[in-house]
Amino acid sequence: MSDNTPNDTRDASGRFVKQAAETAHRLHTPSEDGVHPISKILFGWTEAEITGTAIFWGVGILSAFLIVVDLAVDRHEYVHMAEATGFYALWGFAAFAFVVLMGWPLGRLLRRSEDYYGDPGGPPADIDPDVPAAPDTSPTYPDEGDEL
Repeated sequence: MSDNTPNDTRDASGRFVKQAAETAHRLHTPSEDGVHPISKILFGWTEAEITGTAIFWGVGILSAFLIVVDLAVDRHEYVHMAEATGFYALWGFAAFAFVVLMGWPLGRLLRRSEDYYGDPGGPPADIDPDVPAAPDTSPTYPDEGDEL
């Protein structure tokens, strides 16, 4: 910072003025690579090379543990298929896969073509570019200027 205040200068409440200002400045100024300091604090742990591997093995071990625990739990389900070991994990995975895969036909059904709004580089097809447009003289609001 360009503040020439000595490091031992305190304000009326006894705080170090320059150190507090520099700390506040550091917490609100993005670095040269465009990363905000708060995002470094919150998500900086994701930059480590081992993070992805640790998450993968952690979820795998947790899943295996839950399947082992599922063997010990005696469930009384109305549908006998739901009593199978790992049924809810497989059911959830199948439901998630179904939802993701149904996005493709739904997108084809609902998506508009790329030229739906006309040629992006030129004027609309139904407007002659050589004819000047008439100015819009209508009021912004229909009741504008009316006295009550």
